[in-house]
Amino acid sequence: MTKASLFELQRLKFAPCCPAIPTVGATLAIAISFSSVLAPSSAQAACLTTVGENVCATFDASTPSTAVQPFTSANLGTNRYFQLSLLTNAGFSYTITDLAWSKDGTTFNAFSPISLSLNANGSRSYTDIVDYGSAVGLPLYLRYTLPTGVALGKSIEGTLIANNNGANNGGVLSDSLNNYQFINRDSLSVPGAAPTAVPAPLPIFGAAGFFAFSRRLRRRIKA
Repeated sequence: MTKASLFELQRLKFAPCCPAIPTVGATLAIAISFSSVLAPSSAQAACLTTVGENVCATFDASTPSTAVQPFTSANLGTNRYFQLSLLTNAGFSYTITDLAWSKDGTTFNAFSPISLSLNANGSRSYTDIVDYGSAVGLPLYLRYTLPTGVALGKSIEGTLIANNNGANNGGVLSDSLNNYQFINRDSLSVPGAAPTAVPAPLPIFGAAGFFAFSRRLRRRIKA
């Protein structure tokens, strides 16, 4: 036997006989990935439709709906004072929470108060007046969270009120100047949208299926 043949025989003797068996960690990682492909679930925004700048023209009242409303009216850019007003025509009292404002749509400042109770009779509720210190500029964002349980076909109205001299009547900004702003955003309660299938956090079923496949693969390799 030549040296080359002897070397080849030794190489074959110590060569692995079968593919590497996945470790438990690798199996789990693949299983979770596997499950995310197999297991769809429901996911949807509570605010359902946008009309113009109104990002919450309709909403699903089966879940709390956070609206971040942009305002880009030209007159608003010259105003210094603003506040948020809310009302409902639903015939019931509701509490609107998480009232805040922002200049960049990301970092928010809480209104005072941060929540408002809306009267069943449809009268308005108001936050305190914010003095921005100079012209507000554009855009301005107002945030609030609509409650669950608003009857279908009923609405919650969020309104930006602003002027440039702070004139007010009992804590409500006055329309004494030409650049006074009163801008409504009506949100109508409607049935929720159809669920959208997306990768879901259901790894247990995918993992179980993949572990069963892994055991069969190990038995086949050992056979």
